[in-house]
Amino acid sequence: MRERLVGLMVATAIGCGRGSDTPDAAPDTPPREATFRVFDQIPQFGIYTSTEPNYTPPDGVLMWSFGTVFLTKLTADQKAMIGDQLAARITYHAQCDNYDRLGGLFFVVEPPGQTPQPTDPRVEIVRFITPFSNYKRGALATHTFPDADISAFAHTLADPDKDIWFGIAGGSNPYDGDPCTVGTPQPPEFAAVGFKYSVDLTTKGDLSPGTSLTLSAVGGTSATMTPVTGTFTNPGTTDATGHVTVIVSGHGPGAGGNEYEYTQDTVKVNGESIGSFSTMIDCASYKQFSPDGNPGIFGNNTTNNPRNWCPGALVPSHTFAATLPPGDSTVSLEISPGDVPDGSYFWTSISFGAP
Repeated sequence: MRERLVGLMVATAIGCGRGSDTPDAAPDTPPREATFRVFDQIPQFGIYTSTEPNYTPPDGVLMWSFGTVFLTKLTADQKAMIGDQLAARITYHAQCDNYDRLGGLFFVVEPPGQTPQPTDPRVEIVRFITPFSNYKRGALATHTFPDADISAFAHTLADPDKDIWFGIAGGSNPYDGDPCTVGTPQPPEFAAVGFKYSVDLTTKGDLSPGTSLTLSAVGGTSATMTPVTGTFTNPGTTDATGHVTVIVSGHGPGAGGNEYEYTQDTVKVNGESIGSFSTMIDCASYKQFSPDGNPGIFGNNTTNNPRNWCPGALVPSHTFAATLPPGDSTVSLEISPGDVPDGSYFWTSISFGAP
């Protein structure tokens, strides 16, 4: 399995005063709800290519990294819909690459009118693994992942005073012998696309008032040593109370690699534990979405066939309450067992969101 995602450290303090003040509303008024589309069938080109694809993105969509990373700016109307409860809904549209690939959602914060650059800091908010499928698989050529809760970042994404660029990244790997090259070969433009993604944001409720803060201490790092450490920098003069969110997945194809284990992890801020979690996952329920996959992947995952992620599933994120004093705070992710064999790594993001 091969991936291309880029994450960098970012420390962004964002004020957002939009909230709810409706004293005359009836007590039984249902919370407002909204769903809006951010990306519609955006193609993912090959991670090993070094030339730009023969593809023009839709208006308002930026294409980076030879067609493996795409961004679009959230509109004022979209931001105004965002409430305290916010989730991302990702739909995979199979095409030529029928292997499990790593994908993710992220955002970039810019001053109004400034176009983001590939080197700008990103905050990863969702990670997922594609199923084993292809365009010939009928209903199984389309797979919608479970909703991913991104409420911790609602205030930042709704900020009316900044440009918020929402992105999807990962890429694919169309290969010689894939479903588009065997049998009746497909045209080159079709065969160059591994699969496509659509993304909707679904939200509920009003956005509570308050000043938001989003920080990233570890952004999309391929960690080959444990513990994984980073630094949050609170730019304010008072404590920031919010939540630390960790996304971690082990990768490495060799026997005994980090892809084929689960771990017990502990998150610490300034040396104090704020929470622990296991990366154990049971893939059995996802087997149905991978008609081209090795069925052995999806069985006995809690006993003699351990895994920490599943094809066709989100990589679980883990969120814990935390308070950061002004200035620098160290954060660490202790992983047990923490051995990292040659060719393996722990793909790790650690961020902080307030309120």
